[in-house]
Amino acid sequence: MPASPSKNSPRSTLRSIFAKNVRMARIAAELSQEKLAFECGLDRTFIGSLEQGIRNISVDNIALIAEALKIPAHELLHPKLAEQRGFDTTLMRAPRSPVRPSPTSRRRKAK
Repeated sequence: MPASPSKNSPRSTLRSIFAKNVRMARIAAELSQEKLAFECGLDRTFIGSLEQGIRNISVDNIALIAEALKIPAHELLHPKLAEQRGFDTTLMRAPRSPVRPSPTSRRRKAK
């Protein structure tokens, strides 16, 4: 089994660049992780782990994400994407939906 990349390896650096770019592009597009995942046909937890730099991704899935974000796929790997596109790097999360979730019908367990 190949060793996992160290924190400063080119693979690790590229993964962190991709993670940051996906997150900033998603937020700039005002998409939640769930909405982006739906648009791509991927799982929300996969999108989350990509944005954290935990998971690797196939070229096919990069293309799906780029298409959903309406940007060229190669830009997701560009170290200066935020500067080029004018993304707000201070944003930590996508805007919340104004729709409140309905309360669940679960009953609390009696103690």
